[in-house]
Amino acid sequence: MELDLIEYEIEDSIKNKISKVLENLVSKTSAHIVVLSDDAGRIVDIKGKETAEDRSEFIASLMSGIFGAASEMSKMLSVEELDLLQFEGKKVDVIIKAIKPRFLIGILVDKGVALGSVRLFLREASQELEEIFSNIKLVPAKKIKVDVKTLEEKLSRIIGA
Repeated sequence: MELDLIEYEIEDSIKNKISKVLENLVSKTSAHIVVLSDDAGRIVDIKGKETAEDRSEFIASLMSGIFGAASEMSKMLSVEELDLLQFEGKKVDVIIKAIKPRFLIGILVDKGVALGSVRLFLREASQELEEIFSNIKLVPAKKIKVDVKTLEEKLSRIIGA
């Protein structure tokens, strides 16, 4: 069995539009971090106070995995298609929202921030992003075929197992 890992190139003008939407969301919500990734967890853009690359990639991967698992569970339970996932921590709240055609936006905010407002601003940002993505054609820039065993070996080396 092989997996296809695909990276997409996005034009600079589109990247600028995406960046402005995310910056606006951070400004309105005082978010620690806003991550836009594809459904496989590859970061498209990231904004906020905590944008260290290794931590951001880890957060994007977790968002993708958590959202994917929750989506599969909702299918198994014959629940409507999952659009938004929210969970609360002791210090931060996290909201992950699907962006059509195949992206996710995640936001981490302090516990004291009004989640109703965050969801409202997140919905507005997601509508803007969906409009941006509907007007572009996603063309694969790089496609890598990798077998599962090789992927497992690489992951083991990364996490030190």
